Formats: sequence, structure tokens, C-alpha cells
Amino acid sequence: MRIRLTLKPADKKAVLPINYNYYLTSLIYKFIFSSSRNYSSFLHNKGYRIGESKKGFKLFTYSMLNGKKYSVKGDKIIFENAEVAWEISSPVDVFLQHLITGAFTQGQVINIGNENRGDGMGARFLIEQVETAKKPDFRDIMRFTCLSPITVSKIYDKTGAWKTAVNGFAGEVAGLNKNIDNDGDIFGGDIDLGCHYIRPWEDGFSEAIEQNLIKKYRLVYGKDPDDYIKNSGNFYENKDISKFKITIDNDYMNRKSGKITKKINFKNTEIIGFMAPFEITGNPELIEIGYEAGFGEKGSIGCGCVKTV
Repeated sequence: MRIRLTLKPADKKAVLPINYNYYLTSLIYKFIFSSSRNYSSFLHNKGYRIGESKKGFKLFTYSMLNGKKYSVKGDKIIFENAEVAWEISSPVDVFLQHLITGAFTQGQVINIGNENRGDGMGARFLIEQVETAKKPDFRDIMRFTCLSPITVSKIYDKTGAWKTAVNGFAGEVAGLNKNIDNDGDIFGGDIDLGCHYIRPWEDGFSEAIEQNLIKKYRLVYGKDPDDYIKNSGNFYENKDISKFKITIDNDYMNRKSGKITKKINFKNTEIIGFMAPFEITGNPELIEIGYEAGFGEKGSIGCGCVKTV
């Protein structure tokens, strides 16, 4: 399910840093904390996990702030006195229940960031409306456009052997020397790790998103998706002829001269994703999970949120 909030600057204008994702993630946890401290602690510190995995999924995503009137000046984005839309989505009912309860507990005025820091990087908004967004009719071929960047990455050791990071962890460990439990794929020994964010036109892009969605599906429904079997390499293969695939809109790519990547800085970690219309082919149940929990990695910091075209 998806919640759509209509916000409006409480003052004449609202000033935020360009990289405001940390503020939005913090606000979501603040909402949930106001409703349930226990669930907020579980989600933040543990998350939903498969088996004995040490890395959990948060199973939510959200859009960028979509303002009708805004301007960008240097490292700041300024929202004028007009409506700002913000969508938050999850397949987990208890998450949305605590989110809504906590939002109303906070009152009509909310703080995004800290407007009292003295640097102007924070603002107050009025919650004008909270509504449930209509769910699309999910089919095996659909068209979406991005409300926040889609990102997927792969990590590698110093020998150049690639490992696909389907749990959104690779970007956080790029360049570090440590052992990583990547939802079952464990690096052994003292090795150097690097990170590469896969572009939509590179090999492995669709496959990485597909494997990520299968894990989210298993967490939500407690079973494997139809038509998929696990191979000896701990990856899922589709038994059907129709393969999972994401295809970027070529006309849009041409209009943008191929410049569809977007960088986000989250707590001094640079994340690279893409924002563009795309067509997706695959299991409708997986597509629905992507719509509700986010396509790709890092949904809980505002990546992978889409809407139908």
C-alpha cells in the first residue's frame, strides 16, 4: 500500500539541502517511534531477515519531494509557498499503520531537518492531506517512471571477482577491509572491497533487481514466487520462457543525451542511481513488490520508488 502526503511550507518558503534523504528517513522513523518504540527499534536495528542473515530489509521506500514551485541554488533546494507531494510505500501493513498513527501524533506541523541549526538547512511543513494512493492493476508488462532513483550495485574483492549486492549493502562498505555477510554470500579472509553501481545498460542490471525482488517477496509472503527455482549458486531462476527484464525508454534517453544518472549523498556515502521511464517484463507479483517496497537497493533511504505511466 502507498500513502501520499500533501505538504506545504509552514513559512513563506522551505529551504533544505539538495541531499535531504537523511532528513526524510529520520522523519519516517520519528513517525513510527511516536506510534511504537518497539517496532521503530526493530525496524532500525534489525529489519526483516531471511534465515540467519545478518543484514535486514526495511521493506519500505519513498519518493523525492515533488514541489509545484521550487528552485535550486547551490547546495540548497528552496520550496516556495505551494503544495509538495511525498509518497511512502510498503507491502507491510504494520509499518503503514504505525507511520500514519505517528504522523497524526506529531500534529499538523512537521520538521524536516532542523530549522534551528542556524544554517537554514531545515524547514517546517504543514500536513494538508494524508491519503491512500490507488494501487495499479499489476500485469506481466508495465511501464513506470521514477519518483526516486533506482540503484543496484555489485561488490568485488581485490582479485576482481564480482559479487552482486542484492541487499543494498555494497555502497556502505566500498573500500573497507572487513568480512561481509551479504545475505548468504560471505567474503572470507582479509580482503579489499570495492563497489560499482550498475548502470541500466550494463550486464547484470535486470538480474540484480530481480534477485533483490525475490528476497523481498520471500520476506513478505514466506514462500518462493511462482515459476522460480533456486539453483546451486543460491540464485533463483525463472522456469518460464518470459524472463524478467527492465528496458529504459530510448526516446527519453536520447532527449537526455544518456544523462539519466543521479547521485545522492547519504551520510557522506555517495550513491548512484538512475531516473527515467522504463518498461518492465516479469512476474506480476514481483512487479508489485517492487512498486510497494522499491525496485533495487536502499529503498529505506529513498531509492527505487516509482509510479505507473
